[in-house]
Amino acid sequence: MTLLLNLYLGHLLGDFVLQPGWLVVAKRRGVAGLLLHVGIIGTCTAIILFRDLSSLWNIVLLVMAAHVAIEVITIRARMGTSLSGLSVFLVDQALHITSIVLLVALAEAQTNPEGIATFGYAMSTAMVAFLCALVAVTFMGAIIVFEINNSVGPDSWNMELLPYDFGRVAGMVERGASLALGVLVHPALLFVPFLPRIILALAKKPEERARQMLIATTGLVVCTVGWALVAGVALAARYP
Repeated sequence: MTLLLNLYLGHLLGDFVLQPGWLVVAKRRGVAGLLLHVGIIGTCTAIILFRDLSSLWNIVLLVMAAHVAIEVITIRARMGTSLSGLSVFLVDQALHITSIVLLVALAEAQTNPEGIATFGYAMSTAMVAFLCALVAVTFMGAIIVFEINNSVGPDSWNMELLPYDFGRVAGMVERGASLALGVLVHPALLFVPFLPRIILALAKKPEERARQMLIATTGLVVCTVGWALVAGVALAARYP
């Protein structure tokens, strides 16, 4: 479980934290952008696993190779099919998670996957799961909200790329606070950080009110899934 979470954390950092809009465009337009993106994925994974690279260097290379193959598939699907952006995003992430699971199964034959350090520290699996969930709800959550808005909202909501503006940062803080309260205090508090957005939305015109309510609802669902991931990992660690 620890190695799986570490590989997924590397994926989250490279695919969401360190993939700005211009790189999204560049990887869709040419090989140079794609290779830069995959190089960032490999670097993030190697930094996370640096204490164990002597036995896992080949897994890092396979992570990069799998990422190239999946990106080629999903870029072609996005450009050459009628699938919605949300559908392509979900397929893309499902393929990445599947590849990580397969690589962990391969790594079990050459090392002890439960003795793996994270950034050089022997963290508990629950702590690594919390790090994964925190990055996922804050950064990947922004993409999920963006794609759902594009898919179910009117044309006036649609954007080709998600801007890194105040609204995006506010949503990241909102979801991060929700997960932290849910995991560190009590799950009943997951909804609290979304209350200001809901209250302000009530004073907006109907279309904007609906958009803000959709953002709040999507954010809460994303954070609930993140909380369930952390809780499930913590429970599995307690009762192996």
